[in-house]
Amino acid sequence: MNIIQKSFVLSLILFVIASCLFTSCGKDAYMEDVDTTRGVWGQILLYDETGAVEKDHSDISIKIHCIDTLSETSIWDTVYYMKTDAKGYWDLYKPHGGWYFVEFTKDGYGKNALYAYRYDTTSADTLETMFLAKPSQGAIELDSLSVKENVLSIYRTLYFTANWSSYSLSTWYFFGKTPDVSAENYDYSYNSGSASSAGGKERHTVVLKPLEKLLENGFVEGDKVYVRAYCDNARAVSYQTETDVFVYPNLLESSSVLSFEIPESEE
Repeated sequence: MNIIQKSFVLSLILFVIASCLFTSCGKDAYMEDVDTTRGVWGQILLYDETGAVEKDHSDISIKIHCIDTLSETSIWDTVYYMKTDAKGYWDLYKPHGGWYFVEFTKDGYGKNALYAYRYDTTSADTLETMFLAKPSQGAIELDSLSVKENVLSIYRTLYFTANWSSYSLSTWYFFGKTPDVSAENYDYSYNSGSASSAGGKERHTVVLKPLEKLLENGFVEGDKVYVRAYCDNARAVSYQTETDVFVYPNLLESSSVLSFEIPESEE
């Protein structure tokens, strides 16, 4: 073997050794150590106007505001921004501890949020799955209310105003002690779930509500109760703000207000 051949063989051996050191050639190859034992992550899913889950959940904007009082004179305050991948996943590795206020937004979809969540930096916290939904198309009218054997019957008509062959709407009911009851002014709220158009333009149904739920939420026997209803996407979304106010981001046009009296128990 001449000098040129020996030089070539030596160079080849050195190249192979170097490749093993800087790639996954050997079991001891270097890989960056990613600490997944501390952090906050979760998933957000998108729903279209018909109440069906979307296929692509990417590019949902997430704003995370974290604040913590370190001492009587020191406050730590910062904001993180990120977006979801195609499956709606997001993660925040090794964030600071404190109170978290997380907002989820995407153009065309109603906002969702998670407020006053506490993270202490000692664990890996997976948040509950969140949802963003598009406003649907429909309307509701309350036809009549009746009470029998401590059960409130709500007779209603759902109007499916979109031209889709079939889709679903959910319904929110707001109960209050004054005629101006609304999604912003109420004492008790209730979501009855979704009803399908099944290809039709309107649907007449009745919803049954035990009066004990009203009695557990500030109403008493003999009260006159006012009721207003709204349609929502089949994937009904609501969230609570930092001031404990509930927001319903996708409500459609409201119904008129009807009322009834909670009967007094017979002695």
